[in-house]
Parts: sequence; structure tokens; C-alpha cells
Amino acid sequence: MTEPRYEPLPPPSPLTVSSTPFPDPPPGSLLRGLLWLRGALATLAKMIGPAELCVFEQAAGMGLLHVLGALVRTGVPEALAAGPLGADELAERTGLNADALFRSLRGAAQQGYFRMRADGRFAHNGRSRALVGGRASRAREFLLYYCSGSNLAAWARFEHALRTGESPFDLVHAMNVWEWFERHADERENFAHAMMGMSRVDAPVIARLYPFSEVRRLCDVGGGRGTLLSELLIRHAHLRGVLCDEPRVLESARSLLEARGVLDRVELVAGSFFDAVPAGADAYLLKNILHDWDDGRCVAILRNVRAAMGAAGRVLIAETFVERFSREPIGLPADIQMLVACSGGRERSRSELEHLLKQSGLRPARVFTYPTISVLEASRE
Repeated sequence: MTEPRYEPLPPPSPLTVSSTPFPDPPPGSLLRGLLWLRGALATLAKMIGPAELCVFEQAAGMGLLHVLGALVRTGVPEALAAGPLGADELAERTGLNADALFRSLRGAAQQGYFRMRADGRFAHNGRSRALVGGRASRAREFLLYYCSGSNLAAWARFEHALRTGESPFDLVHAMNVWEWFERHADERENFAHAMMGMSRVDAPVIARLYPFSEVRRLCDVGGGRGTLLSELLIRHAHLRGVLCDEPRVLESARSLLEARGVLDRVELVAGSFFDAVPAGADAYLLKNILHDWDDGRCVAILRNVRAAMGAAGRVLIAETFVERFSREPIGLPADIQMLVACSGGRERSRSELEHLLKQSGLRPARVFTYPTISVLEASRE
């Protein structure tokens, strides 16, 4: 199959890390209330006006992702970081067409990104400022992942998923997303940074949710650059860590672990969770691993973890629970992205995850919940 047109992504923006813990999460009850209020206001807005207007706005709104992606790739958010600029001056600094740039920023401002001032110049607002490079949230990299050519090409064939239940990404590119990343280092690196941004948000939640005082040696299975593991080690000084991932990933993890002051407490073990998992840990943490894979491969991963566990070992599954009739505002969009990009991947309910654990010879135990991510514990049967 002919590969669609492919434009490389710009490199991830530099990221400074330190040994300071990430900010604490808000109380779960407060976050639930804020998410409910946000959802209620969005529902109310959709109820106002004729249905045809809502359909038009939704259809036209799909262009916003393309506009924002192009503005980020061409450096517009950075060019505005020092202060407001008119379209002509901004176009001169970025090498863009002034008229097209003005119209694009005007449209983005109407959608809530950037601000068009009374004097005709454009400036940042809270949303657009998140797109400037170097922010720990990695919002820039997350946006670039979604509007990458490979992802958009898969979304253009969404009907394939609707008819077959299979990944459009696999159909369009004749390979799965992980094989694509191996062949396109720019997208692989950008995706890694986007996931680091998500882990930065989730790590303090997990650190406070689960009683890590009960654990001495923790293995982060498929833990990437070590963003989550480093936070757990900083917040729980008694912990020792094992980071298990591919050799190339571990090499890049060293600098992050060193910058956070925990490298001397981490054992780096190269490998694939489809082959084996390091033995000897008290607990094995899998954060957002299972949602990438179909049930069969999830069971294969979990059985490898079970084989590595001691009799008193435990497994910690950190995922966003999406129940059958959920209206959860984070998990539901993520689930559709899994349908598009991952071969059999999906966000699962608590009972679905417990079923996978039981199939793998593991016994579900305690559950620790939060609106954005939860931890499900299991032990050997």
C-alpha cells in the first residue's frame, strides 16, 4: 500500500526537569465537581439555538485542529510569546503569508485560542499560551501528535473502524502505530514527550492514591523515560525502582532520572513485556499499558508479570476506568483514539480489567479511584 504524504514533525521543545516534586493534584471531589460543571455548561450551550447551527459549528470546528497544528509547526506561538504583534509583522518573523495568517488567527481567536485586540494585533490568552514550547505539560507535543499526518490519515478512514471494529491506522499504513514509530523517529520522539506530559499530571495522583509505604522495590513495566517512577521515588524516599523498557528508551531515561536525583535508586532493565519482566520486585506497575492492546495481548503481558512475581507480589494497574454507559469527559475521547490508532486497544471498565487479571491467574484486590486515573491492585491466586 502506498504510504500517504508524510511531513516530519518539528523536534520536541526543550524540557527542564528537577528533583522538585510535581504539583499536587486537586481533591478528587473538587475535580469531579469542576468536570461536571464544565460538562453541564457545554451541554447547555449545545441546547441553545437550532440543531442545524450545532451541526454546522461541529463540522466547521474540525478545521481548528488543522489550524492550530499548522500554527504550532510554523512557530507562531513562540513568536507571540514576547508580546502582541500585527499579522504583517508576525508573518515577516515566521515567513508566512500575512493574509492567510491573519485569517487563521482570527478564526482561532473566535474558537477561544489567541486574542484579537481592538488595535488589530494578536496576543496570547490562557489556551494559546499552553502551545508555546518548553512547557512541562507538553501540550504542544500532544497537539502535534493528534494533528500528525499519520494520525489524521487514520482518522480520515474512521468508517473502517465503524464497519469492522479494526484500526484504521493499520489499514492506512499497513503497519501498527508502534511499527510506524520505529520507522519515523520524529513522531516517536514527539509521542514520547506527549506521554511524559500526561505522566506529569498523573504521577502525583498515583503517588498519593496508593499506599506505597507497603512497597520496597517497585518495577515500572513499560515505564518509558521514567517520569512516573522518578516522581514516586521522590515522594517515597524508601522506594527502590526498576525501570523496564526498550534499550533505546532506557538510554534517554538516564538523563531524566539523573536530573531528578534518583538515578542511583533505579535499576534499568532492557526488554519487552511481551517476552519477560524482571523478577524480584514487590510490586509491578503498569500505567496506561493495557489500553494500547487487545485482550489477548493484555493477558500475555499480565502472565509475564505473574511469572516474575513472588508469592507476596502485587500488580498495580493504573488506567482510566470507562464504564459501559459512562459520560466520563477524559476516558471517552481517549477510547475513540484507541479505536483509531491502536490494534485492539481500548479504555476498559473496572470489571473488564478484573476479567483480564483473572484470565492471567491474578486475583483483583483493592481499588483506588480518582476522576482522571485509578489504580487497581491484584495478587497471585
